[in-house]
Amino acid sequence: MPDSYFPPSRYSQIHPDLEPLLASLPEPPEGHVSPDQAAYLFHFVRLLRPALVAETGFCVGHSACIIMLAQESAGLAPRMLSIDICRYEETKRSADIVKTRFPGLKFVEGDTRQVLASNLRRFLRRNGELPLDLAIVDGGHDAETALSDLEIFFACLRPGGYLWLDDFEKPLPNAGVNLAGHTFARRWGNCHRLVTRDGRGFMLHQKGF
Repeated sequence: MPDSYFPPSRYSQIHPDLEPLLASLPEPPEGHVSPDQAAYLFHFVRLLRPALVAETGFCVGHSACIIMLAQESAGLAPRMLSIDICRYEETKRSADIVKTRFPGLKFVEGDTRQVLASNLRRFLRRNGELPLDLAIVDGGHDAETALSDLEIFFACLRPGGYLWLDDFEKPLPNAGVNLAGHTFARRWGNCHRLVTRDGRGFMLHQKGF
């Protein structure tokens, strides 16, 4: 297991349902959302109240559970699209578990450079043209894939909506993600770098009105 693994008990203070929900999932084969980052994401979703959320990079579904539980706790019907290339055998099994708790999850297997645009448009159509309020990029960490995911999400994001680029400018740097984030920021602006107390970095972009 990676050193960055945190047991489900570390998330119990965020919401009482989160610890048993995370405990029901397979242990992640690589690093996952930290407790501080999870708390930030949970409360950010409750504040933003997004009707629809989309993400690249499901892994075992920790972020998806946090997001949809936050939607539910804010009185919203959880609706989320998640796309993952499924490098790990735990991913599909986790998606099935999460869907039993949150039927509003649409999970798609595939390389986002090939399947993100078409599936995102289909997801938006099937949800009655509700706006995409929040999109999270945490899939392929090479610069080409991360930038492609950002640009596709940006094109469909509602004015005022947010993009979240995970693993950006963290203390242990990821060169591909950093390059994608800086390229996107130079092009579109409105980007902010954040680092949690436990050393997780991410970038937030708000689409201009």
